[in-house]
This record gives sequence, structure tokens and C-alpha cells, in this order.
Amino acid sequence: MRRISLVTLIALALAAAVAPAGASDSGTNEAATKTSIVDRPPMDVGADQTNTIARIREDLMDAPHSNNWWFDAGVSYPTGTLKDNNVDPGMLLRVNHQIWRGGSFGIVGSLGAYFGKDSYFNDAQEEIAFNAPVSSGYSGVDIQSKYYNAVPAMLMMQFAPLGESSIHPVIALGPGVVWAHSDVVTSAVNNGVGTVSLLNPLVPIVPGPGSPQGISPYGIRTRTTFSPAWEAKVGLGFRMTSGPQPLWMRLIATGTTYYNHTAPRTLLGFAASFSH
Repeated sequence: MRRISLVTLIALALAAAVAPAGASDSGTNEAATKTSIVDRPPMDVGADQTNTIARIREDLMDAPHSNNWWFDAGVSYPTGTLKDNNVDPGMLLRVNHQIWRGGSFGIVGSLGAYFGKDSYFNDAQEEIAFNAPVSSGYSGVDIQSKYYNAVPAMLMMQFAPLGESSIHPVIALGPGVVWAHSDVVTSAVNNGVGTVSLLNPLVPIVPGPGSPQGISPYGIRTRTTFSPAWEAKVGLGFRMTSGPQPLWMRLIATGTTYYNHTAPRTLLGFAASFSH
């Protein structure tokens, strides 16, 4: 038995040494053409030792690779009610993990973050604050700032045909939840640290530190929701590099709709997704 083990190890080393360097450079899509070690039938070590050694060498040096993690970066575009509420386009970040795969179908979980604000309005308000005629105390000018954030968590059924092609489509649809938060902050423009009043000596406020002027928030209105939602995704994937573990990129578009007591709110997303 010891002699057989030694011969087997020597044969493995020889097989690894003489294997062509580019033999594993198949560049297949997400290990589509490789059979899992768990799924294939057991090997008959006694009847076919040569094939057994070749299989072991392949498992050790050219193991199947699956692209289960995808990372998205792009822009979010609010529509409908969100657009009417002056939420501007913002940044979109998302991570996706394929939990299960069966052929071209799979189950994917994703967690994203949308960052949006009424940037044009906020910039205009900051310009007003900068030019406010502050000489002493309260300038008589109030400004507002508007912000919006959303965090969708989804579980989707995905269809992504596998094969040796360097291009593949992807389609996904599923339910989830969305945590969304928005706030509108009203601030008084004054001349910095000190105690001033807003035209009412009985209701003083203490402004925070400023440079040419102080900005003192005195009215903060927030809205936070945790709502049921659904998301649809469509895209096209491209293999960017060759080798057994190629870099893949997808250009994807998503639509995320969540519901509360007033009206549905929809965020469109356009992103580049990467996996290696």
C-alpha cells in the first residue's frame, strides 16, 4: 500500500509537470462546462488509475471557478413621486451574491444603497447663505437643505445562460424591502457664535460656529419608511480577461419600486457590475 501511494504521488507530480501551461486557459463562463466534484459519479481507483490521477490533477490545479459575487457602481434616477419631491439623481452602490444555481437559473440576494439629494436647490440655498448681508445677529435669511437615502434588500430569481460565449444576458426579478430616509433642514443665517433671536426675543437660539457667517438649523423634518418592494434587473455581461478565473463586467439597468400609504416610489438604476 505504501508503494502504491508513492507511485501515485510521483505520477501526480509528472502529470502536473507535463501539463500544457495553457490547458486551463479555457475562459469558460462561470465554470459552465466543468462538472462539480460533488455531482459527478465516484471514481474507480482500482480499474482506471490513469484517469483517476488525471482527475485529481485537474481538481488540484484547475479547480472549477464560479462567479458568485458581483459588485455594482453607478447612478440612481428617481421617477414619479420621488421626482415630484425634487429628489435628484445620485450614486448607486450594490453587492450581489448568487446563493443557488441550477443551470441557467439561480437565486440572487442583493443589498444596495442609493444616495440622492436636491443638489441644484441645495447649491442655490448655499449661495444665498454666502451672500446674505450679515452685520450683527440674525440676517433675516433662512435656507433649506434636502437629502434622501434608500437601502434596498432583495431576493431575486435570475436567468443567466451559461456557456463558452464571452457575452451573456442576465434577467432577474424578485421581492424585497426598502429602508428610505429623507429630511428637510431649515437653517437661519447669522454672524457666527452667539445668542440671537428669530424676530422674537422670547425664543432665542444659539447658532453654531461659522466662518463668514453661521448656519443654525432650527427646523428639521424627517421621514423614514420601511416598505415592501420589488426589483427587476436586465443586463448584458462581457468577459474582460481570459484564464480559468476571468474578470467579468455587466452593464445593467434596474427598477426598484417600494410602497407606503401614499404612493409607490420608483428608483431606476444604471450601473457597471464586476466579478472575478
